[in-house]
Amino acid sequence: MKNSLTLLIWPDYVNPLTLEQFEQAHGVTVTLEIVPSAVEMVERMRAPGPAPDVLVPPDYAVRELNAAGLLLPLDHVHLPNLVHLEPRFRHGRAHDPAGAVSVAKDWGTTGFMYRPDEVREVPHMWKDFWSLAQKYSGRVTVLDSPGEVIGAALKMRGYSYNAADPEALAHARADLLALTPHLHSFETNYRPLLETGAVCLALGWNGDAAALSAKGVPVRYVIPAEGSQVWEDDWAIAAGAPHPETARAFLNFVLRPEVAAQEARYTGYATANRSALAWLAPSARADTSIYPTTEVLEKLEAGMPFDEAGQRRREALWKEVRGQ
Repeated sequence: MKNSLTLLIWPDYVNPLTLEQFEQAHGVTVTLEIVPSAVEMVERMRAPGPAPDVLVPPDYAVRELNAAGLLLPLDHVHLPNLVHLEPRFRHGRAHDPAGAVSVAKDWGTTGFMYRPDEVREVPHMWKDFWSLAQKYSGRVTVLDSPGEVIGAALKMRGYSYNAADPEALAHARADLLALTPHLHSFETNYRPLLETGAVCLALGWNGDAAALSAKGVPVRYVIPAEGSQVWEDDWAIAAGAPHPETARAFLNFVLRPEVAAQEARYTGYATANRSALAWLAPSARADTSIYPTTEVLEKLEAGMPFDEAGQRRREALWKEVRGQ
């Protein structure tokens, strides 16, 4: 269908109002293709068959997909609203320094959250998460995502989030294998479990905690004292996009400050759009769980690529942890 656009994304990560507004403005029908996590998104992009038009990969997946030739190079002439991005999100990003194939959507942190009506302790470190997992065994989730889960174990031991040497991974392996018997599940869509009380402790992202709080669910988010991850999710166009012109129009549309602010309010994450900040409530801009202080940011690391040997070691560790 000519007047259509397919958006590959994970659950509840785009404001339905944004899609309605784009459809009305451009006479287009937007179809969502939902995948549960970034791992499945990469697999979907590598699989044979029709490509989506637009996708929302995390920073590390942008690197991987671009290296495989699966992302369409962007012509910035068609994206005049790029001027609204903060300079650090336009130039010098480790995964796409010139913004050749991706546009920053939002950014956030990885930590953990808990329900204070169930968990009486006040945790503030990764080692607290591990010890509480034993006490609340069977009511704990971690993301179905190797970078975040292995990274958490590494930071707990004082290693870099991106460590891939045998010694560091041996320590991470021991800690993760001690944790897994206490897990309810490896789950990226863990918000419903926290909401119902099926779980009371979850390794996850700050925006999910904000979204739960907005719904009245008692939840507290922790950026662990040992440090953690700062990440970025991007808009990108698939190399084989059936409707590349419509895809470019969509990217320029979501870069409008009022639309970017609308997305930030919906997801609970920090916007990369500097002009959008004026459209957000002062309380949101002052929320340090969304916009961490400089002191906290200094303890956070972006996910970085590994050499081939390190990548193989981490993949083997993840398969063992997942029981595959």
